[in-house]
Amino acid sequence: MSVVFTFVAPAKADQQRPASRERVAGNEITPALVWRAGFQSLLYDEGAKPLGAVDLAFVKNVEPLQIALTHGAGELDPVTAARRLAALQLRGNGCLALRVPARGLVDTDQQPSHIAFWRRADEYLTLLKRLWANEKPIDHEGPFYSVTGGFVPRKGVRGITMPIRVGGLSGTALNVAGKHADVFELAAVSPDEARLLAGRVRFAAARHGRQGKVRFALPVVFDAAGQGKADPDQVVLSRQPAQAALQLLSLVDAGISEFMVKGLAAVEDLDAFEHVVAFVQNSSSRREAAWAASAGAAVSHFDRVSARNY
Repeated sequence: MSVVFTFVAPAKADQQRPASRERVAGNEITPALVWRAGFQSLLYDEGAKPLGAVDLAFVKNVEPLQIALTHGAGELDPVTAARRLAALQLRGNGCLALRVPARGLVDTDQQPSHIAFWRRADEYLTLLKRLWANEKPIDHEGPFYSVTGGFVPRKGVRGITMPIRVGGLSGTALNVAGKHADVFELAAVSPDEARLLAGRVRFAAARHGRQGKVRFALPVVFDAAGQGKADPDQVVLSRQPAQAALQLLSLVDAGISEFMVKGLAAVEDLDAFEHVVAFVQNSSSRREAAWAASAGAAVSHFDRVSARNY
């Protein structure tokens, strides 16, 4: 199973330790350095910013990284959101993934109940996908949205496709994830808990005819400062690359195929974690090769036995 690493950009307050001037101008971690360290995607959390405020030049310059862009379902009307996301996706040559948080990004007294929130998110995501795919304007009348003549222009002959990332723990959230998610973001859990939760999401996906369509991502924190403090709400990795890699491989065995890595606040942290990425990727490749060889040997043995019996 291919393992993906996603770089979670640190908050500005965490970027205190100096970075190597030889590796990065302005003492900042750049997308180019993130890619060079072995990461395939970047979590670009816009917070409460409207989609129109996303820096198009930044989106263009992160290739070949994929950007996981956080956007709360319902913060814009679906037609406006679909158009803005489509424009960003075209500008970025298909590099965007849409990350829908398990709650609204703006806390107000008008937040819907938990069940209403996820029902609205379901309708919102359904409309986004219809608007990206349809060649003609659409009409829609639902419990949360009313659309007349909704259309996304200039989206190319193949329409717009964008991977969707969803998280959550409740049965309602898992049902929405099973219906829409390409990537399900788990909370910090143990390997056994990851297996159980992944199984529930797979079951929900199967109900919607999406067997094998969902991958699983887990947030982890690299112990860059070497403090070794356990946090029950986070999966904290060892500072030692080999030990950190073994921690990740145990989670790969539980079905996790992506790690959202926090704690890399300086270029030195990125340099250290590059060894972890290499260790995990090499180990995963060797495991896949061994599994393929074992499967091939088993098939060959079955063929020989079948031929003798015949």
